[in-house]
Amino acid sequence: MHRRVVLNGKFLSQKMTGVQRVAFAFAKGLKARFEADGRADDLRIALPKGATSQAINLSPHSASLLKGIPWEQFELPAQAGNDLLVNLCNVGPLVRQGDVLLIHDAQAFISPESYSKAFGLWYRTILPHLAQKAARVLTVSGYARECLAKAGVISDEKIEVIHNGVDHILDVTPDTATLTRLDLKPKAYFLAPGTVQAHKNIKVVVEAARLIEKDGINVVLFGPASAADFASAGFLLPSNVRVLGRVSDGEMRTLIEGAKAFLFPSATEGFGLPPLEAMLLGTPAVVAPCGALPELVEDSALYADPNSPEAWADAISVLNNSDAQCHDLGMTGMRQAQKFNWQSASDKLYRVILDAQRL
Repeated sequence: MHRRVVLNGKFLSQKMTGVQRVAFAFAKGLKARFEADGRADDLRIALPKGATSQAINLSPHSASLLKGIPWEQFELPAQAGNDLLVNLCNVGPLVRQGDVLLIHDAQAFISPESYSKAFGLWYRTILPHLAQKAARVLTVSGYARECLAKAGVISDEKIEVIHNGVDHILDVTPDTATLTRLDLKPKAYFLAPGTVQAHKNIKVVVEAARLIEKDGINVVLFGPASAADFASAGFLLPSNVRVLGRVSDGEMRTLIEGAKAFLFPSATEGFGLPPLEAMLLGTPAVVAPCGALPELVEDSALYADPNSPEAWADAISVLNNSDAQCHDLGMTGMRQAQKFNWQSASDKLYRVILDAQRL
């Protein structure tokens, strides 16, 4: 019996974070691969109620009555039937077996304080069950594979690594009015993710900014956390730290390209899209030597101790005072980031899917 391939499209009903961005890029890449092989009719996407696949231009599998976890656990299994289900965002239906599962990281095990108790418990409970029943388990870095195995999700020899691409950032049209609108001068600020999740470790950047406050060096935070969120989490922001909150993709690209450098102090990361996106755009990155980052950026970024505000202040000051070093690091980083592209990643995923279809 011929098995078609069904993508779990729950990510198209969610806010666009790193996991959803990866799923979106993989879906587009798989569509191109199936079409190139004359198998366009073999790929469908299943969607929860209210979601649309128009941006990917994939035909929806069938109409749905449910959304969220109820859809994924109760309606999606019937929609997929005997076809091969590809789950790109960590989880899938518990009743299924023999499918493809992409688990991005082991953060729910490593840093449970970064998530709500309910979310963390759900992930720590469901991931081992899903992994054991899957035909193929994938992750995005050697570090993530090691962490998933150590957490008891599945043994490392049963996990295949497919590095993410980062070249989706090149498809984003810059919002060229962003810096003027925000009263920011090009190359006169350092950029970092704006989040209060514990493992993202933004506190060390805030404290580093405090150390260089007198020097007039500005740090801009963008992302899901607002100034009120930082205050609620107990952050006391110095005057040279500015919180933008959520921005559009076009604004994000302009902010990255306009920054002196991109700061990424995460203490654990399954992959780490943001610094590599910045590097691909020619913006130098300062990262913590943690998680998958050494594996991915190698010697193409500056490293700073995740527990030392002084180290981050020193790195910021060095780059602030040396346009030549910024230029050289930007060029080195760009060459390194070019190694990670979605065509290569999608080709590898396509081969995994073909193999799983034969089982």
